[in-house]
Amino acid sequence: MQNNTIEPLAWDSQFFGYPVARIALDQNGGKELAQLFERLLDEKFRLTYLFVPLSEKEANESIIQKGAILVDQKTVFLKPTEKHSGYSNHISELQGVEITEKLIELTLQAGLFSRFHLDKNFVKQEYERLYIEWITRSVKKELSFKTLLALRDSDIIGITTMDDEKDHVHIGLVAVDDKYRGQGVGYDLIRTADSIAFAMGFKEIKVVTQLHNKGACRLYEKCGFHMASTTNVYHFWQ
Repeated sequence: MQNNTIEPLAWDSQFFGYPVARIALDQNGGKELAQLFERLLDEKFRLTYLFVPLSEKEANESIIQKGAILVDQKTVFLKPTEKHSGYSNHISELQGVEITEKLIELTLQAGLFSRFHLDKNFVKQEYERLYIEWITRSVKKELSFKTLLALRDSDIIGITTMDDEKDHVHIGLVAVDDKYRGQGVGYDLIRTADSIAFAMGFKEIKVVTQLHNKGACRLYEKCGFHMASTTNVYHFWQ
């Protein structure tokens, strides 16, 4: 991803059915904003994602003045991998590729704080379709190399997906059935993923969430992660 330029997103455009682009600004990006917005208007992207450092106050203010809406504060949590023990919940790896209604239900719960769910300009069930596509491709191991399940008897009460990003493991989807929250289910899912990453030789594990998702932030801090960065994410519609 190149900074301070308009990057057309072919997959998003095809999936959503309208032109989508992305702009990631760095500390010098504010100088390019006027020109970038002129190009956006000319090229008629229906939706543009803008990723802006919190420290760039003028750029953030300018983007809001141009009509973009703040939809997320993307927050990255990191930690060195380590081995864990003493689990209170039964965690196992998903076998097979069957997409059940329960998996879909949990996946949609995982995205309740997502910008694709919170932005009401999405009117074509983009959020639902996107997250169902995510879990479908994850269990087929197209996006993730493992999908972990928390089980209570034969019921699935939580899920976590694990993605391989070369030098580290990235935790993707994380969800716990709302009837079982507060029982350490998410804690055991994350620690299991951490232990697996450690056993596989990865040195670092990462997870991305929304800053306003306080429950998720507390969970990752409880699991030993530290907050590494936060980025404002805007949607600009036209």
